[in-house]
Amino acid sequence: MDRHFDYTRKILVAVEYADAPRQLKDMPEGYSVFQRLSIPEVTRAFDATQSWFVQLLAGRKFHQVLDEHMGYWEQRVPAGRQCFVHYAIGVDDVIAGAFERLKRSGGFVVLGIYHMEPQASAFPFSFPSGTTPSHWNLGESYPLTRESIFWFNFFPEQPFLFEKTFIVWTSFAVTRLRERGENNQLVALDGKDRLVSQGVVDFAQINLNRFTNLAGFFASAHEAGKTTFTGDADFIWYGMLLRKI
Repeated sequence: MDRHFDYTRKILVAVEYADAPRQLKDMPEGYSVFQRLSIPEVTRAFDATQSWFVQLLAGRKFHQVLDEHMGYWEQRVPAGRQCFVHYAIGVDDVIAGAFERLKRSGGFVVLGIYHMEPQASAFPFSFPSGTTPSHWNLGESYPLTRESIFWFNFFPEQPFLFEKTFIVWTSFAVTRLRERGENNQLVALDGKDRLVSQGVVDFAQINLNRFTNLAGFFASAHEAGKTTFTGDADFIWYGMLLRKI
């Protein structure tokens, strides 16, 4: 456990559509790049990892979530392009400097500076690449692996946003599945002057999650969805499943 993790650090998130992610220079040590999985890729993974019985019972709801929430990004990525997310964490002046450089360079769909919400961030010190302790299996831990999958949820401003994301986080945190959500950083916008949006809504909050693998994501989302977000028509979120590259 990193008991000295600095919750005052700022997080930079940048989304781009491109053939390949641009190589950003002079970024903080915690800099990472992720590539979004397309909906057809996610659908194939669901069919490959879930039994016929699960597909029969949960398939309709699964495809509804894909269309309503993850389809937002699918519809906006230009044909033939990929979607990449750049992430960095650091002290305010370093992140602010990176933000200004990237703002001048242009070409990002989203470019923003966010701060962490500690109450709804599970083991944030190990996101995205560190090892996470297992709070249900003491002494065991979850390292980053080739199978690790990331789930980023982008939230426009809306009533009771923190309260709703908090209860979703709680639902994921209490599941005892072996393959599960391992860590996350729930981040909130640091001010409208620190956000650039091109062709998408302004995102007031982003939940950055890491899961053990795709099977763990599907199982965890199924458990959490029994009591939380999937049944709330007023809860607006646009998700991406990604792999770290």
